[in-house]
Amino acid sequence: MEKSAAELATAIGVRVKHERQQRRWTLDQLAEGTGVSRRMLVNIEQGAANPSVGTLLRISGALGVGLPDLVEPPRSG
Repeated sequence: MEKSAAELATAIGVRVKHERQQRRWTLDQLAEGTGVSRRMLVNIEQGAANPSVGTLLRISGALGVGLPDLVEPPRSG
């Protein structure tokens, strides 16, 4: 992954984990609600995966968060 893609993957992972934890959901609960495997969710939260738009839509839908909010690139200082 190039640097900007890696930074975006990390930012998405942080947001997904934050939203999941705010709801006090386990990874298994999020996996069940999205149809996305637990392993894939772990990889996304760790910034180690580059999820498809379809996967991100399922996650954002389950979390009740708009896709643009989930994938907003990190702001540079």
